[in-house]
Amino acid sequence: MGEKAATKEVISSLINALQDRVLYVRQAAWEALRAMGEKAATNEVISTLISALRNDYSHFRESGYKALQAIWEKAATNQVISGLINALRNEKQFVRESACKALKAIGEKEPTNEVISTLINALLDEEWSVRQCACVALEAIGEKAATNEVISTLISALRDEEWSVRQSGCTALGAMGEKAVTNEVICSVVNALRDENSHVRHAACRTLGEMGEKAATNEVISTLINVLRDEEWSVRQSGCATLGAMGEKAATNDVISALINALRDQDLNVRHTACQALGAMGEKAATNEVISSLINILRDEQRPAREYACAALVAMGEKAATNELISDLINTLRAEA
Repeated sequence: MGEKAATKEVISSLINALQDRVLYVRQAAWEALRAMGEKAATNEVISTLISALRNDYSHFRESGYKALQAIWEKAATNQVISGLINALRNEKQFVRESACKALKAIGEKEPTNEVISTLINALLDEEWSVRQCACVALEAIGEKAATNEVISTLISALRDEEWSVRQSGCTALGAMGEKAVTNEVICSVVNALRDENSHVRHAACRTLGEMGEKAATNEVISTLINVLRDEEWSVRQSGCATLGAMGEKAATNDVISALINALRDQDLNVRHTACQALGAMGEKAATNEVISSLINILRDEQRPAREYACAALVAMGEKAATNELISDLINTLRAEA
């Protein structure tokens, strides 16, 4: 019934049901309040939702911040913000995590200075899981959170002792838009490409890819070439994708040579992405060696590999239109028929 059922009597009954001895009854009451949305955003309900963030059961905490998200238009009040700020001072780690998640839900819709300031403080929490939640929240808010203080604190997160915080810090910086494309940020993310943890290296690649041509400095490109030799296939794939995102600006001889090698990678995903990267570089990448390598892929037994090679050759335009290519394309089309 959702909002149509949101009468005072129903809401009052649901609040009472939250104290029921039976777990499933309490769970159903949370879900019903969440389904009612902003019509359920009375002071009593809001107070109950904030209290839920301090509950020992993870389901209640999750229901609490999801319900706050559902009623955010009326719930994003001083009462809610104040309650969440207090929750971030709670001695229990899981309470602080839930407060960050609730602030994420509200901040996505209404990123006030107070919300952002509170999340900055959460980035300094003694528990890594809270710091990670704060990074994720700032990532969700994106460019609207891209103040100098936020960016500076996220740069510090890239030096965190916990890899998941470093990973989330990278991802959050990638979501900050043009304001985060500074020399200091780029330098910090490049350092993350050398991180001992592959998840962090992967996130650093993606962040540089989101920055595109603006991050295509000689140092960045040189480091990305080394990334194509990473032991983890997902990192190698991200390195290819990042070079592709930088387009013609990254189309140096060394990059093209490294991408040709990536076309022979043992992992199919890496080979696909190398094709895409070369295609994104256009005619600058249309050397005889590149064209020859892509023509060889047209004979690959994997259909997706052939498709990506075709797309790359098309993107290179007339420079790729050799007699050998035309012949191989005809044969490929016949094989697909």
